[in-house]
Amino acid sequence: MSPELLKAFFRAGIFVTGTSVFLLFVVEQDSPEYIVTILSICVGVILLGAVGGAIWYSNR
Repeated sequence: MSPELLKAFFRAGIFVTGTSVFLLFVVEQDSPEYIVTILSICVGVILLGAVGGAIWYSNR
């Protein structure tokens, strides 16, 4: 996998995770948006883990 593509996915994962963590403190906990924010954090962390795994696998 090309390093530029991995960098793009890493940046997208950082963006999704970072904005979701910020929104976690802004959104009310009883609202449906809170659940979407939690799921967005999960998606961002999974994306970062997948990029990390791809980098680890390609360097092995």
